[in-house]
Amino acid sequence: MHGVWRPERRNRKIGTKSSGFSKSNDMRIPESWLDKYGNCSLYYERLERPEVEQVAIAGRQLTLLYEAPHNGFSFGCSPSDVIKMLASLSKLVPALPSIIAFRQPTRKQRQQNPVWGRFLYFAEFGGYCGTAIVLEAQELGAPLKWSKRMTLEDRAEYDLLIRDGHPFLETKRYYVAELTEEAVRNTKLYRTFLHELGHLADFHQKVLDNRTALDPDQDVADSLYFSRPTSEREAFAHRFAEELRETLLENCAIPFAPQPFAKADF
Repeated sequence: MHGVWRPERRNRKIGTKSSGFSKSNDMRIPESWLDKYGNCSLYYERLERPEVEQVAIAGRQLTLLYEAPHNGFSFGCSPSDVIKMLASLSKLVPALPSIIAFRQPTRKQRQQNPVWGRFLYFAEFGGYCGTAIVLEAQELGAPLKWSKRMTLEDRAEYDLLIRDGHPFLETKRYYVAELTEEAVRNTKLYRTFLHELGHLADFHQKVLDNRTALDPDQDVADSLYFSRPTSEREAFAHRFAEELRETLLENCAIPFAPQPFAKADF
């Protein structure tokens, strides 16, 4: 038997996000923008008036893009530090990125997608394009919270953060550390940067290098590469970074004093 018709239930999606309600003001990072020329870019490819430097390392050309950090923020390292690191690594890695970008994230990006850095298999920063490593500014003094309920991967990362020098204190539900210049430098320069180079080495070996590619056809090799689980790619990058770090420590190449950074060099 049919029930009494109720007009307020003519559409169960009225007033919900499925009907568009509140979609215009939800707190999301826009996935992409169109610039004034109609070009689409991802949010982490947008830099505010970056300074540009062309660098040659071991015969390979790189582009450094530097977006000045806000007051109270730090990259933990300067372009000069990265150049010195790459000079020590040039014979240890199969490839170098085309671009290294220093960017200042917005408050919304820091809240919803905080990262130390990222590797981009193909990026476009205005007229500069290619593989890229992006290092993001961190707010000094900001709390770094780590839940006490950890997976094995979370526990491993927590132990590495302690090794980097982050001063964690125990609270009721979290381990909390305030970001310091030295600890941020240790994490960004001596671990995150090496990890992103590991992603590039993995991609170069399995896609770009004809001798070791997953398939002679680069498009097929690219498809096979990204069909692998993310955890497998992360594990490769982690092992690669740890091996690089151990080699650099044995060669006394790290740690080293912060290199002077003069904006006049750009």
